[in-house]
Amino acid sequence: MNKQKGKNQAGSILLETLLSLNIYVFIMMSISVIFLAVLHMYLKNIYQMELRSQMRFAAECIIQDIKHADSVTVYQESGHDAIAITTRATTGSSEASAEFIKYRQDDLAFFPRIIKKGQPLTGDNDFCYTYVRFSCRPLSENKDNRVYLLELKGTHQFSSQYFYLDTAVTRLGSRSLN
Repeated sequence: MNKQKGKNQAGSILLETLLSLNIYVFIMMSISVIFLAVLHMYLKNIYQMELRSQMRFAAECIIQDIKHADSVTVYQESGHDAIAITTRATTGSSEASAEFIKYRQDDLAFFPRIIKKGQPLTGDNDFCYTYVRFSCRPLSENKDNRVYLLELKGTHQFSSQYFYLDTAVTRLGSRSLN
């Protein structure tokens, strides 16, 4: 009779072990799913911050160049807006020759970006692929127009929604400060 009682206990210990192992696996998988969801949300927030930072930087560069430009020409190139700016602001002297600055949009296979004087302003990052476009148009068709509407539109690799940055820029030009 003692032998029979030991066999029943051995079976119940095995059953308890299997049951506790299943509960342990279920708890660990739940923790893993929660961890991966939090990690994905964290990466998405990092990418959104990077995208917004790139959009602000590109907008600030374009705004500063338009603000201090002697002339601004907006035209279409490869189906996208391009901006040609002539300025003397980079040299600091009114007698110096004018510098030509061109903003355009580069159509790479995976991530379009904004290019200034042949160098990328956006999209040049190893860990986050951002897609940024801009459009610029004069407020009026008058040849003395000094106000331009600038819109940047961007997204990143983990988002299907677009972020927009709209502003108006007034060209101060080479007017004297006195």
